[in-house]
Amino acid sequence: MRNKLLLALLGFPLWLSAQTSVSFKDMSFWKPNTAPNWQVAGDVDADIGKRYAMTPSAGVGVLVNIPNEKNRDNLISAEEYGDVDASFDFMMAAHSNSGFYLMGRYEIQLLDSWGVKTPKTGDCGGIYKRRRFEGEKEILWEGHAPMQNACLAPGLWQHMDISFQAPRFDASGKKTANAKVLKVVMNGILIHENIELTGPTGGPISEDEAATGPFMIQGDHGPVAFKNMKIAHFNGKGAEIKDINYSVFYGAFKEASEFLNKKADATGTLDKLTWEVSTQPNDFAQVFKAVLKIPKAGKYKITTQMAGKNAVKVGDKIVLPENFSHTSNKRVATVDLAEGDVPIEMSVYKTDAWMQPTLGLWIEGATLRPTAFHTFTSLMAATPSDPIFLEAKEPVVFRSFMDFNVSQWGKAEKRIVHAVSVGTPDKLHFTYDMDNGALAQVWKGEFLNTSPMWDDRGDGSSRPRGALLCFSDAVPFTKSAMDTLAYTPQSEAQFRALGYDLDEAGMPTFRYQIYGSEVSDKIQITEGGKILTRSLSTKIPMTGTMYRVASGKTVSQLADGSYVIDDKKYFIKLSDGAKAMVQKVGDKSVLLAPFADKLQYSIMW
Repeated sequence: MRNKLLLALLGFPLWLSAQTSVSFKDMSFWKPNTAPNWQVAGDVDADIGKRYAMTPSAGVGVLVNIPNEKNRDNLISAEEYGDVDASFDFMMAAHSNSGFYLMGRYEIQLLDSWGVKTPKTGDCGGIYKRRRFEGEKEILWEGHAPMQNACLAPGLWQHMDISFQAPRFDASGKKTANAKVLKVVMNGILIHENIELTGPTGGPISEDEAATGPFMIQGDHGPVAFKNMKIAHFNGKGAEIKDINYSVFYGAFKEASEFLNKKADATGTLDKLTWEVSTQPNDFAQVFKAVLKIPKAGKYKITTQMAGKNAVKVGDKIVLPENFSHTSNKRVATVDLAEGDVPIEMSVYKTDAWMQPTLGLWIEGATLRPTAFHTFTSLMAATPSDPIFLEAKEPVVFRSFMDFNVSQWGKAEKRIVHAVSVGTPDKLHFTYDMDNGALAQVWKGEFLNTSPMWDDRGDGSSRPRGALLCFSDAVPFTKSAMDTLAYTPQSEAQFRALGYDLDEAGMPTFRYQIYGSEVSDKIQITEGGKILTRSLSTKIPMTGTMYRVASGKTVSQLADGSYVIDDKKYFIKLSDGAKAMVQKVGDKSVLLAPFADKLQYSIMW
């Protein structure tokens, strides 16, 4: 799945407005630390080819650890937290190792795991093993490997979202429930979900568990950097619902007015909401009236899941106007609520026998995670279909529609209708746009979710299942001396797709005509799945032609001659002897290479 779309589907982060940004203008968030291995910087660079090499630059906004033999202290937050969401960007130096500890006791591993095909507990994103000593012998057990490796190359900024639930204790201090890692999403990919932790992992501040604890970052194993850290501390009492009254009306109602003025066929009170107050699964209407007890004034997110036409009113405001929903659809409203009792009214009526009934209500707020106010059985009909996955244990060439560059809210920039997705056992995959001769996107991890294509009637599309990097799907060649970022029309480029040929390994070489020449475009996975290498060639030289290798807000050349795109998003390295230039167009930059008869470059990500 795509990075931003997956976060939206997972509902993560849970409540953006509740997050507090951690200032990296100074070290005030952390306990005083006299060791100089931790410092504030304006930026940081890590050499992809040199072990433990990381160089900070002057300024503020980045937290960086550069340890040495004498200075290698861990960093511990001044405040303590219980239930918490934490998100941050991080960068690893090549071959480096660190760890982010929740409550100072439960480690999420940070490691240069670039190119690892089957990650273990000690790889990046893993929940490290527990540890004990029998004499001098170290015993390691438990631990949880990430579901797949979403780690990027050293020297690139990566992103992690963690949702954590602290252990529970009774009044006497006895532990009644283990800590849980509810979710970890790394570079847009879910790598952990609902993991129970029986005790502290190796290297904690204490083997004794507690209701709260500080964050700790490991500083003794190698260089690591952080920025954009945000925290949401869920320390508030949850919202409550009381005085639930229901009314049920039977009939094939087409409008709400047909039952609202009618005497109810059944009434009663409930402890939790459920559609099951109806004695039949269809041709009924229900009205629920209740009181929400809000612990603290602020913004709240109200989520409903109801089959049929439904509406929700909170206080004197209709927050979800009447609309039709399928069994699996959710509706969301954000409302400002005052502290204290707030009336809520929900109505739903259903006449479509092909659709199973369902009803659910969740509320979340600034200091509280989502609370469900419905029975478990009220959502039984909403069980999702099993996903249909396509694996790539050998090279796979797969045709489908592909939604391209999907936003956080699920809206695609476009749908590529002649997409060819190529999967490899190296777990580095890509999508090629046959209509434009463009490498549209590349991802690492698992191959494709084909559920949208093959489940039920389907819509013909598939989705990447790994950490995704989108490029441009525009025709990459240009003869324009002006706006080199502009989309090159197919008519101007005389573009015509000619298909592709498969080599002995099953990998395609794409062919197309452009500017009167025939181009061969071969994409290979090299260095054991770490690098994607693209080779373009033509028998008839294309004079005066430029090739858009990459574009972004920034394109910068590094000391080794390679280029880094955007805010250290990915690296480009041209083959020996290839020339390139960076051209500024508006607020963007483009990396251009002259193209006569051949060009080769590599993408490191």
